[in-house]
Amino acid sequence: MSPMKYGVCVAALLGAPVMAQSTEEPVVDRIIVTSSPLQVLADEIVGSATILTADHIEENLSGSLADTIAHEPGVTTTYFGPASSRPVLRGLGADRVRVLVNGVGLVDASTASPDHAVSSEALEAERVEILRGPAAIAYGGGAIGGVVNVIDGRIPERLPDGGVEGRFYAGMTSVDEGYQFAGRSRFSAGNFVFHVEGLDRASENYDIPGFAESARQRALEAEEHDDHDDHGQPRVALAEEDAHGLEEEEAFGFVPNTDLAFTSGSVGVSFVSDWGFVGVSYRTSDSAYGLPGHAHGHEEEGDHGDDHDDGPSLIAFAEDDDHDDAHGEEGDARLVMTQNRWDARGDIRFDGAPIERVRFSLGTGDYRHSEIEGDEISTTFTNEGWEGRLELRHRPFGDVEGAFGIQSFSRDFAAFGAEAYIVPVTTADTGVFIVERYDAGDWGLEGGLRVETRDVDTAAVSRSFNTASGSAAVFFRPQPDVFLAVTGALSERAPTDVELFANGAHLATQAFEIGDANLSPELATSIDFTARLDRSNWSAEGAVFFADYNGFIGLFPTGAEQDELPVFEYAQQDASLWGFEARVEREIGSASGWDFRGEVTAEYVRGELDNGGNLPRIPPLGLSAMIEAERDIATAHLEVLWSSEQDNITSFELPTDSYTLVNAQLVLRPVQDRDVRLILEARNLTDEEARLHTSFLKDLLPLPGRNFRAALSVAF
Repeated sequence: MSPMKYGVCVAALLGAPVMAQSTEEPVVDRIIVTSSPLQVLADEIVGSATILTADHIEENLSGSLADTIAHEPGVTTTYFGPASSRPVLRGLGADRVRVLVNGVGLVDASTASPDHAVSSEALEAERVEILRGPAAIAYGGGAIGGVVNVIDGRIPERLPDGGVEGRFYAGMTSVDEGYQFAGRSRFSAGNFVFHVEGLDRASENYDIPGFAESARQRALEAEEHDDHDDHGQPRVALAEEDAHGLEEEEAFGFVPNTDLAFTSGSVGVSFVSDWGFVGVSYRTSDSAYGLPGHAHGHEEEGDHGDDHDDGPSLIAFAEDDDHDDAHGEEGDARLVMTQNRWDARGDIRFDGAPIERVRFSLGTGDYRHSEIEGDEISTTFTNEGWEGRLELRHRPFGDVEGAFGIQSFSRDFAAFGAEAYIVPVTTADTGVFIVERYDAGDWGLEGGLRVETRDVDTAAVSRSFNTASGSAAVFFRPQPDVFLAVTGALSERAPTDVELFANGAHLATQAFEIGDANLSPELATSIDFTARLDRSNWSAEGAVFFADYNGFIGLFPTGAEQDELPVFEYAQQDASLWGFEARVEREIGSASGWDFRGEVTAEYVRGELDNGGNLPRIPPLGLSAMIEAERDIATAHLEVLWSSEQDNITSFELPTDSYTLVNAQLVLRPVQDRDVRLILEARNLTDEEARLHTSFLKDLLPLPGRNFRAALSVAF
């Protein structure tokens, strides 16, 4: 049943819109999780939820959306360079984590391959909501690991204060000679609110403290090529003695082909009244960036910076001379991406009707990107589709409140060219969900159920899947400032188009991938324990989780080789993941006019196959400690991040060394009674070599070296 037909079916339940009712009163100092169908408070949601504001995003900006939110407990990134990263939640990524905009899908190709950028930028977000585990039950099997929901604000939900409001950000980074500009403005005319927005982000190849390849990778290559000197020393030893002598062979001091240029622009309009809002928006975006790891050619010494040879034209916005130095050497792989997207949203409240509130989102997208080798297009990916979501919240019955709805999408995904490792395929998915909550004050119950159907069709093969997911939670408030919850869930996820029908060389993963059209849905049985405390001068939040997977779909090596690449097949094995995440904040005291507070976080996840062995690319134990000082016009903080060694690896992985990063930041508010912030930041002060085990390219692509950022943010 289509979302439109479903809406007609429930129309009889709806009374007239509330024309005289005022907008809901805001909750002071408490945050509502809008991604939850029940829109409960963040400190009372069962499961784990993190809400990031626009200020927080700007102060923690780190290139892509995934890299910007990766400092949160339980969150890391696939890190395929500064342009292309996708969130990893509790060790799960790709199609197990849904990245949404206003509750519906992005209609891009980011789940198909780690080198495909997410078509949403961090600076475009008014807020980001991260739901982990069972908290994401209403978003279906594709959210079996969690949800990252970007609330972009392009369709205004309220009248701007004073008739006009806006926000502007401008920043520069030293490690990649990068810049970031973003601006948005809203103005009203009667009940209509208009929104205009633009973004421009660009950078060159970024600096690193040593070799791009890890010591283990260099040693492995030395062994494979039997590259020894007359005294039998391995090449890695020679590299340590005379690094500069090898710069012509191996990248040292920077990572080649990591430049990027992103632009986007959007307009929106909505009608806002006492009963809510409805509106539409249009966004267009263009991107061009290097694909590190796709080519094995090395740049000559001195090519880092302004002396790169001209490569293919980036895109229309980057054809001027200012971007000539962004191109790598001829033969470097690059990706040029464009997307046009329309969205419609609404939130309508009704008075005295069985259905007291209706929220809907609908997005349609036309996505295309080309992967370019030298001057020729090697592969083109396209994705055209739509996704819609309708939520209906019923009137409370005593202590019971709830919501139900439907979410549906259809997309046509195709690849053409040398790396077209999947045939054209159409995926149609529809899910119906319901969430109910009983709150007796000191304790309560919450349950959710979602039934979903998915059809995946090619010209030769069609598969249909029916899945069901459910969760049940009990929560307690033993004291007013304590919230405890236990949630159990059964979640099914249908296979994706790539898992079913992949068949070809995939340079991003350095594998020849083969799908299995006979895959069945995977089933996860999970339990989460959540605890939150909010005392007068300190607070804490933590979660412990365990998930047992029946038929976990993974990409496993066969031992064979094809097209000079190892062959990996999508197959199913039973597996389990468990771990924890925690954060503790405390006010320390005051001294010399400064108020001090501290924060400590920890995260850990372990993934194993039941028949022996480990799941690949699982993040290791991570700890962080931060001390912050604040006074009238300034906030300063010093942060230390530590990641342990990861040696629980698969047969096709290398271990990843531990690292420690030291970051410092000063935020100045120089204009009284105005929202003006000057952000001065230093990251990786010790210029440490750091690699993320969650990255396919972790042995070719370390994190950036020492970086200084200066940014100005103005809101009015």
